[in-house]
Amino acid sequence: MESKYTPAYGAYYIQGIGNLYEFDVGNLSGWMYKVDGWFPNYGSSEYTTLKNGSNIQWVYTCDLGADVGDSQ
Repeated sequence: MESKYTPAYGAYYIQGIGNLYEFDVGNLSGWMYKVDGWFPNYGSSEYTTLKNGSNIQWVYTCDLGADVGDSQ
């Protein structure tokens, strides 16, 4: 996993996982995360309500989340 700190947001941005990076599959592609089946609308470093047993997944989208079940 490769990340980059973004001072403007005070957060880390996931650039790539397993040699798959943002924009590798088009200009709408990149990494998203979901917790217990839900895509939060804020960065993972801001997510602070994990519970014991929570399921966290990183998913790669080719279409700003539309292809992986994010309806935002």
